[in-house]
Amino acid sequence: MEPLLMIFLLLGAAMVLAFMEIMLPSFGLLTAASVAALMGAVYVAFGYATWLGYVLVPVVIVGGICYLSFVVHILPKTPLGKRMFLSKVSDATGQGTPEANAYDEMIGKTGTAVSLLRPGGMVRIGAKRLPAHAEIGMIEKDTPIVVVGADSMNVIVRKADIDT
Repeated sequence: MEPLLMIFLLLGAAMVLAFMEIMLPSFGLLTAASVAALMGAVYVAFGYATWLGYVLVPVVIVGGICYLSFVVHILPKTPLGKRMFLSKVSDATGQGTPEANAYDEMIGKTGTAVSLLRPGGMVRIGAKRLPAHAEIGMIEKDTPIVVVGADSMNVIVRKADIDT
């Protein structure tokens, strides 16, 4: 086979294998085959003419980077890529816990422990019954509490200082 044809076939095979690596879970086997094809192309180029080998090495490096950049960054934005790849999810913050943002509004409010908090339990703040965690230690049932923080699932409370 003509050496120049062999070089072009090996470069084409490397491109196809690199594309398949992104599409199929081969755990690096297709990447190894792609790199082997590139090395084979450089080997054949050096065997054909030394100057061609020296020209092909930087072409393979720069071309490989450009090709992978195209496949990873540009392909998903094309009509074909949109059909092949999943689309990005819009900001899904708080969708798993829809009341998570409401817990932030409870900071500073006072209420009563509905159950024993050791450290988790339930509290009543106004008309709402909320899951809570005691900031420190245990809080007895019917003890006045104050909300000092919130996370995505609970309000964080401590015993309220009652001035008597």
